[in-house]
Amino acid sequence: MASEAIITEELICKAAEQLAAEGMRPTNETVRELLAKWTSTKGGSYATIGPVLRAWKARRKAAESAEPVREAAPQVVLDKVQGWASDMWGVALELANGRLASERESLERVRQELEAETAEALALAEKREDERDEARRQAAELTDQLASLQVDVAAQTERAAAGEARAAELEKRANEVHDDLKAERARRDEAEAARRTVEAELSTQRADVARLSQQAADLERELAQVRGELARVQDQGAAELAAARKEHAEGAAAQRAQHDAEVGRLKDAHQQALHDQKQRSVEVIGKLETSKQRMEAELDEARKEARDAAAQLGRVTGELDALRSQVASQEATIRGFTAKKADKT
Repeated sequence: MASEAIITEELICKAAEQLAAEGMRPTNETVRELLAKWTSTKGGSYATIGPVLRAWKARRKAAESAEPVREAAPQVVLDKVQGWASDMWGVALELANGRLASERESLERVRQELEAETAEALALAEKREDERDEARRQAAELTDQLASLQVDVAAQTERAAAGEARAAELEKRANEVHDDLKAERARRDEAEAARRTVEAELSTQRADVARLSQQAADLERELAQVRGELARVQDQGAAELAAARKEHAEGAAAQRAQHDAEVGRLKDAHQQALHDQKQRSVEVIGKLETSKQRMEAELDEARKEARDAAAQLGRVTGELDALRSQVASQEATIRGFTAKKADKT
């Protein structure tokens, strides 16, 4: 690791010597804190510091206990004591060696305590190392999960952007459909107005057909009356002629000439009346025939116009039904889009 690469054995020993020089007891924790301050890192691991610190303490202890203290007597003592100085110095050395042995026993106890503390610290360090490894494993898992989540977030962001684009496109399409719907409604209203106009024209043409049919029936009845009147006039003339002939046969010879003249006059009058009646009948019949032909032509034309109007009405009705179906479909599409947009909101 980066921090362990920085923490060297020389640096650990230097930190222990500085702590000892400052009157502090070098331990794994104090050395690690000082190293962390020097290197601006965590100070290394206990597994790295512990063996180096134990070796440093062993070397220092060996150096301190290598030889008993042997020093020359000070000149002052030699000057004051002279003869018995050597013996007194021997006694002093024995006392010093006794104190040194006592201190060595004390140091041994301290060493044992330190070793116990070191073992405990190493156990704690190993536990912390295991915890650190577990934390690193969890951190690696979390890093993988974070990367996966980042991929998911990127995908969701892309899908969201696509959804926004799709929503904008659908909204644009909805506006276009709304405009088309307005145009279709306008065309439907125009078609409905055209249908009503055609129906009104068809009703008018039907009324005209009914009127012309009634006129034709009236002319037929009038023609029948004229023909009946003609027959009546002919019957009346024949009756008058028969009566005149009867009177002529029964009358006297004196009255024959007068009767013949009267008969001739009546006959002429009858012929004239018959001729006039026939002339009027011919004229009436001609007028009736002409009127009948004209009415039949108008009736045919009206029937043709009625058929054309009915066909046009059928086409208009079909177009209107198609427009209604299209409008209903577009309204359903708009309702579906509005519902989707409401759900998304």
